[in-house]
Amino acid sequence: MAKCLICESSDNQVIRRKLRYEIERDVLKCNQCGFVFLRPLEKKLSVYYEDDKVYRQQYGPDLKNFSTGCRERFNTYYPFQNFITREIEHLLNSNTKILDVGCSTGHFLHSLKGKVKTRIGLELNQAEAEFIRNNLDFKVYSEPLDVARIEEGPFDFITSLQVLEHIEDPIKFLKQIAENLKADGYLYLEVPNINDVIISCYQVKGYENFYYREPHLYYFSPATLKKLLDQAGFSGEIKTVQRYNFLNHLHWLMTNRPQDNFVLGNNELELVTATARQVDPEIKIELNNFIKKVDREYKELLVKYDLGESLTFIGQKKDKNQ
Repeated sequence: MAKCLICESSDNQVIRRKLRYEIERDVLKCNQCGFVFLRPLEKKLSVYYEDDKVYRQQYGPDLKNFSTGCRERFNTYYPFQNFITREIEHLLNSNTKILDVGCSTGHFLHSLKGKVKTRIGLELNQAEAEFIRNNLDFKVYSEPLDVARIEEGPFDFITSLQVLEHIEDPIKFLKQIAENLKADGYLYLEVPNINDVIISCYQVKGYENFYYREPHLYYFSPATLKKLLDQAGFSGEIKTVQRYNFLNHLHWLMTNRPQDNFVLGNNELELVTATARQVDPEIKIELNNFIKKVDREYKELLVKYDLGESLTFIGQKKDKNQ
């Protein structure tokens, strides 16, 4: 039996046999602490993310066109970085040195231009790292964190967004982050939430088939993420966030399938678009205000009950003398 990463128990149960794209692999749930994880493979996928064609053949922001290049991915994600910057901007200043581990095409670090002193990225995908070097104005390392000799450290702030769930040994990974973080520095993480409302409440089968995927080795709840961070030597605040909009969830409930691309699910909602010029302006305003209010209140409700799509953590090393 596979052992739980968090409590080391071998008492677990199979909750699924298949992942997205009908890939056969067990999804296990620990009967002791509730942690959800994929059954480990004997062969490690050490170069899985390094080759742009391997990972991006099946996973990307556009479900109809997985051949999108780095520029397209940057243009897709860059407009949606405001939430993260709002969450951490009170801890940033003109002297801040920040490292983003798993920075992809650099869209998040680019959003911090002019807000901090030093921006450094680390990205294993060689095509994305090269895109940053050719198009953006900050340094990027393209070796694993335990190999890269990052000259600019230690850092005031380290971020790692939607990365931890991909890491084979996340406790070791977090301890490596700690080594690159100043004693009073901050860590900000994002990971998918296993308590996502579409799984835990709506129980949409199509979403479950889509949600569990081969690159995501671990599936965190607020409780299991807290335990993992505690073992790695971090303490702080864990919250949930909901960025996919209300109509995205209605789409899942009504069709049992995803929308075609990331932008549709994350855009600010409008019932009457700018192209509908024949519509009375007052009617247009009221209808659009209505759906925006619904969307805002819906997201607030999900966050209230920890049912948002992602978990966020912001905190520091427990031992400030390190």
